[in-house]
Amino acid sequence: MNAQSLFFLLAAGLVAAALALMLQGVWRGALRQPSAPGARRSAWQTTALLVLGLPAVASGIYALRGDLGALSNEPSVLSGQLLNQGLPADGAVSERFYADLERHLQQQPRDYRALVFKARLDMRAERFDQAVATYEKAVAGRSKAANDPGVWVEYAEARGMAQGGTLVGAPVQLVQKALGIDARHAQALDLAGSAAWEMRDFTLAAAYWKRLLAEIPASDARHAEVSQAIARAERRARLSLPPEPR
Repeated sequence: MNAQSLFFLLAAGLVAAALALMLQGVWRGALRQPSAPGARRSAWQTTALLVLGLPAVASGIYALRGDLGALSNEPSVLSGQLLNQGLPADGAVSERFYADLERHLQQQPRDYRALVFKARLDMRAERFDQAVATYEKAVAGRSKAANDPGVWVEYAEARGMAQGGTLVGAPVQLVQKALGIDARHAQALDLAGSAAWEMRDFTLAAAYWKRLLAEIPASDARHAEVSQAIARAERRARLSLPPEPR
């Protein structure tokens, strides 16, 4: 039995229990007054109203406030295709596909996979403001994307590009969100170091990059690049230049 089926069974059970309690009170009063005019008729009318009305009200409230998608482990059809397909290497996506994606998100605005995919497309197309808005939706609430450090890093990069290519300010806070989830996340450590360098806090930049270096195999070409970046940051730190205010 999947999560949705179990949810509906439990919900039906709760509604039935609530009906039983309400109807018990209604009929107890009616049976205590067997000679009262219209007592049983009123009880039957109340019963019909509750039997028909309570499930309808419950369904209406859930339709307005609930999130059925949160109960399912199965992605939507389009979302599954996106997950399997990934971004094309050259970033080429047809206008029709992008339009289909937007329509899909209008129908399922909480599909975090599709939201992240759309944000990546917007980044490729240099629609940075749109990417920021979409990433913000993707990490909102109880979305699984909110627990993915990689998505927070992408969000930080989008914010940085939207504000002219600087990591100072909001992007730094988003990078810290990523590190709060995974303190060893390589891309987050790299961006944190770059942000510290940009703020002229070279000691902090070196510290972040040293943590990054520990995650890179010595055989990886990136290892030498990060080592050189650490050496540059430490040289700048030795000049005792005060960091700019944050």
